[in-house]
Amino acid sequence: MQNIKEFQESITQEIDVIKNRVRNLIGGANWGEEGRFKEAVLKNILKRFLPKNMSVGTGFILKAENSSSNISISKQLDIIIYDNTLPLLFSEGDFIITTINNVKGVIEVKSKITSSTFQTVIEQFDNSLQPFVELILNMEAKLFLGVFAFEYEG
Repeated sequence: MQNIKEFQESITQEIDVIKNRVRNLIGGANWGEEGRFKEAVLKNILKRFLPKNMSVGTGFILKAENSSSNISISKQLDIIIYDNTLPLLFSEGDFIITTINNVKGVIEVKSKITSSTFQTVIEQFDNSLQPFVELILNMEAKLFLGVFAFEYEG
């Protein structure tokens, strides 16, 4: 008999087991690298479940304004889900630079969010996409925007 809830819980357990591997070896020596590792963990999980025409990367979104001399760029985005049947502006490994038309989702990844930091995290994520708000709202296909935290403390 199928049990979807147990299936989903097993994915959560898998993430819980993997997320602290780097911290267990290097402790607090480099929080940035631990953060990149956690982003990689989430990217690998997503890759398993996305359709074959979707890929996962990290990087930037560019938008040209009426002329090539006026370009808006997002802040660095932890996870960009994009349609791999469309060309990218730049790609090296999982680092990409693309346009908003190619993007299907953006996820901000945090090691931990607390009730006191939640609002700030949301505001920073919103600010990272600010140049694209009007385009996002006018897109025919809706864009997935989300924040993923490995831990939450209320």
